[in-house]
Amino acid sequence: MKAEGGRRKEHEPPAAPQHPSTPTPQHLSPIWRALEGYFRHVYRLRTLEDDPEALLAYNVFRYQGAALTLADGATVRPGDLVMELHFRREALAPLIADGNPARMGLGLMRLGDRDIPRLARLLERDPGLAEVRALHALTLFHRGITRYGFEVLPVREWWVERWFTWWHRLLLARDHAHGARHVRENRAKLVTKHVWISREALLVRYQR
Repeated sequence: MKAEGGRRKEHEPPAAPQHPSTPTPQHLSPIWRALEGYFRHVYRLRTLEDDPEALLAYNVFRYQGAALTLADGATVRPGDLVMELHFRREALAPLIADGNPARMGLGLMRLGDRDIPRLARLLERDPGLAEVRALHALTLFHRGITRYGFEVLPVREWWVERWFTWWHRLLLARDHAHGARHVRENRAKLVTKHVWISREALLVRYQR
């Protein structure tokens, strides 16, 4: 924000210049934009705190799988309300486009450190989320997620694992600086898995 006349207010530090090597994520083709818009519409995705820079988007659904007991003893049963988490391309793409795995990991950790506590506050304060029993994601980006209290579980059904792994690898190849080569060279690591945490475990971890 600038003061009148275009001069910066005294208490505001100067804006940090963008590093000239900062990668710019590639623009999506009309087909990809249409697909992502359709996905957001069908799953009624909401961005965390409506923040355009947020790492996470979410939706809620009624769980239909087998009863699942989580690490803290909480059980998720058919019919329970679950919050589904999604990593937003707008936040991930600049990190992926960099092509450096160390910087990507550090950047992802910084975003998680900022946004997971915000997610807990949202869950605690939003009356529309009062019935949420647990939080879940299907993701390739599960390494290090235990830092935030989530547990990582394999996808039991082989066809589900293969389908989501293929789809997530395709998205990664689309956005990564090294494209499909990166996926081919890291196939063993790039396997989609479940991540879960109960509502209570998240709130206890981040309660003020």
